[in-house]
Amino acid sequence: MLELAPPSVIVVPFAYPDYPAADVQRQIEASLHALQTSGLRVTAAPTVMTPPDVAPVLHMLRATSYDAIIALVVSWVEAPLFVATLRPFFSEPILLWSHTVFFEDEIGLTLGALPAAGVLRETLEEMGARFAFVYGMPGELTLLERICKFTRAASARRKLSEARIGLLGYASMGMYTGTIDHTQLRCQLGPEIDHLDQYEVVVRYEKTGDDEVEEWLKQTESWQLGAGVSLTDLRKAFRMALAIDRIAEKHGWDALTIKCQYELSRTFGLAPCLPLSILGDRRVVSCEGDLPLVVSQLILHYLTGEPTSYGDLHDATETYILLGACGFAPLSYAAAAPAINKHTALYEGLLNSSPYKPGRVTLLRLGARRGHFKLHVAAGDAELPPPFREMGCPTYPFVKIALDGDVDDFMQHVPSQHYAIAYGDVREEIKVLCRLLDIEIIND
Repeated sequence: MLELAPPSVIVVPFAYPDYPAADVQRQIEASLHALQTSGLRVTAAPTVMTPPDVAPVLHMLRATSYDAIIALVVSWVEAPLFVATLRPFFSEPILLWSHTVFFEDEIGLTLGALPAAGVLRETLEEMGARFAFVYGMPGELTLLERICKFTRAASARRKLSEARIGLLGYASMGMYTGTIDHTQLRCQLGPEIDHLDQYEVVVRYEKTGDDEVEEWLKQTESWQLGAGVSLTDLRKAFRMALAIDRIAEKHGWDALTIKCQYELSRTFGLAPCLPLSILGDRRVVSCEGDLPLVVSQLILHYLTGEPTSYGDLHDATETYILLGACGFAPLSYAAAAPAINKHTALYEGLLNSSPYKPGRVTLLRLGARRGHFKLHVAAGDAELPPPFREMGCPTYPFVKIALDGDVDDFMQHVPSQHYAIAYGDVREEIKVLCRLLDIEIIND
């Protein structure tokens, strides 16, 4: 369910009719091949060289589904033709890619692409287009990496615009920062929020039989089970996981968050910590009804293609921060076999107690500043810390992160206690996404 299709692009080549046609076509074909071998889904439009070429390309752009337009400049281009072709799509992600110099018999040759791009880049900026600019020849790996980062961000933008987020309950424990302006979110970032009550979980759970989770239970054979964890407890956790999964499937949710405190964790007597940890490798999920958090997780998932987690910010020193939720993390994040314990204070039910595996991670948190969205992003190295827990509670899933930047700078921009976590470093993609969505970025 977490698998994502590769980004899709439509390539619109621009060239000048007075250059040798064979040379121009060779440069276009080399560019298309480089994009395809980079893993992108590529649709090629006809080359725009003269005014009659504009109308067919306009029609194709309107009829094709894509994440981004790549405006490929392989030679000198007359700017009015470029604008006539792309101006109706200036609100869409456009990557201006200019060729530079290529070599034949150790002689550098040019078709005038970069001079044209100098005119076009400023034109796009002056006309308010949502674009980025790259330059280089098709075989340059650094160039292709930049193109892929842009297209991943563009793909995330489109997926966000189509996403549905399930909200079961509302924000827990009076967390102002767990709420969001639904209309502003839908307008600017795109996701729709589908709100239901946690009672939906209770009803679906009670209709789910023990026999329905027997196959799921087989995975517990490799788990490290703590004192008091019984087969009955595990069945309850898997029944709730299956119940939540079926609700998400029925409503077509791309992500979900659930208010656990205190209706489920105390009144019903079954906290969703372990059920959500079980689902975390299948879906984008989190708890406490924190909408900005789950949007942050969804962004990280769209950029990495991987499961996402979150943690509460518990400690900060000169060199690291310590994050850990009160029982949730995808089981694939565990440094070893998942460690499962029973809640002994505060809540009832089972929890994931597994420390995170080491690796490179990105942290992300959506917030609002004077009516405008902002994204706080940081990266660092996840390390195994000493055991950590709240007083009277079992060990939580936790991680120590040695941040790349200054810890105090990070702390002075904290929008809330919850941070989305994903393995890998996607800060550059987040920068691009913020430009495409007109969101303020705070980058530590």
